[in-house]
Amino acid sequence: MNGNQELPSMGSGELASLPIQLQALEIIDDILSGADPGEAGVRESLNRHVAMHPGQPEKALLMHMLTVRRPFQDQGRGP
Repeated sequence: MNGNQELPSMGSGELASLPIQLQALEIIDDILSGADPGEAGVRESLNRHVAMHPGQPEKALLMHMLTVRRPFQDQGRGP
């Protein structure tokens, strides 16, 4: 990982959601490690959501996906 994310804390009841959190962390890491200048805004958006939802990478990724999807829907390109 690129150091921006930490593994979620292991509080009571959180163990069951660990696999999805790890998957979200892998996806986040893939996006943030990209170098395409055209995707800089996407990386900035994702970084904001990660900062807004510390320890909840799955929520950060979901919120990011919802915000980047809306512009495409508004243009008639999304589902």
